Amino acid sequence: MGIGEWAALGAAFFWTVSSLLWSKINLTALGLNFSKNAVGSTILLIHLTLFALITGQAVVRADSTAWGWLAMSALIGIVLGDTCYFRCIQILGARQALMLATTAPLFAAALGWRYLQESITLWMILGISLTVTGLITVVAGRKRAIESPGLLPGSRYLGVLFGILAAVCQAVGAVFSKIGMEKGCDALEATFIRLFVSLIVTLVIVLGQGRLHVIAGRVCKADVLKFLVPATAVGTWLGIWCSQVSFKMTDVSVATTLQATSPLFAIPILYFFLGLRTTLSAFLGTVLAIVGVYLVVTGHG
Repeated sequence: MGIGEWAALGAAFFWTVSSLLWSKINLTALGLNFSKNAVGSTILLIHLTLFALITGQAVVRADSTAWGWLAMSALIGIVLGDTCYFRCIQILGARQALMLATTAPLFAAALGWRYLQESITLWMILGISLTVTGLITVVAGRKRAIESPGLLPGSRYLGVLFGILAAVCQAVGAVFSKIGMEKGCDALEATFIRLFVSLIVTLVIVLGQGRLHVIAGRVCKADVLKFLVPATAVGTWLGIWCSQVSFKMTDVSVATTLQATSPLFAIPILYFFLGLRTTLSAFLGTVLAIVGVYLVVTGHG
């Protein structure tokens, strides 16, 4: 496997760790999205500034074309996609939300083939199908372990709709992000641009709703910060950065499939830190997903 494939697996791992923290934060989906965009943009700006001081380069070097594609990626993938995913978790719980999220590779493969001229072999199709099936089996077998605390419940129909919409947005955002980086923008800078644009848009929405003071007051409390800051550092800073590297270095179908393997990383984490044993169905699903990932990677190109 190359750098892109390893980066995608890294993103999956970081998102697994952060998901355990996101589920403990009692904020609305939009409030949570806005807060992690604010904290994440700050961390990335510091990172980029230090890098610029060391290398003598400008903090942001992307041209207007790259900004345009990355801005669209941010609007669809982060502003809309993340908000829908957070809302899906709040309604259906993490278990069913993860099931719906595993459909993202299917949308990404179709979009990559249609708009990026990425090849899709029969082995890749089989691999993606096995991976999605295996991940659904894993998630279905962990109901007690990863169900959400039931924050802000709503209509089940809307929960499913939000989950599928989040998966589509993730795939579209990945394609636009790859195009933006192909215009001469590196992965770290692309991560910052996407988060910064998302921050501005969510800030405008929050201001329009007159809820900035409410969200800010809630976020500044210790019981929220102790989960929000590490979740953002791991999931938003490192996770999205790794995902951008994977989009840049490999096909979006491959990257999205590997990024969808977060449930596999959840098994050892839940076992070692929470003492939760793996069920037979989860074990078999893991084996199936690993075989699928192998076929996707080896069948690529």
